[in-house]
Amino acid sequence: MRILRSNPLRRKLLITRKVPFYSGSPSGNTSVIWLSKTGHPLAVNPRDLHVIEQMIWDILRNENVDLILDAVEYLILENGLEATLRFVGKLRDMAVLSNSDFYVVTSDALDERTRSLLRRIVE
Repeated sequence: MRILRSNPLRRKLLITRKVPFYSGSPSGNTSVIWLSKTGHPLAVNPRDLHVIEQMIWDILRNENVDLILDAVEYLILENGLEATLRFVGKLRDMAVLSNSDFYVVTSDALDERTRSLLRRIVE
């Protein structure tokens, strides 16, 4: 939430598992890509990394935003560690190319080895 509230004039793009259309969800200058296998029209299947990548690229090409990945554990569960790390690397490169900031939010669910790999990819 600290990242979402920082610099209120800069747009944010949040990739998350949190349902975006209930109260308490980000709004205003924040766009949300909701990862879910529910089949809901606003949801994007977490296994469709190419679709997620294209949605992000379409936004990044038009403006600099703070890109926030808040679903890395879910992506690892659905796609495996290697595919997710490659995806995170692509997102990082896309953010750099578009002069955007990139954040990966993790929980205690990840072991230290995986966190170290993520840090190296994002730096």
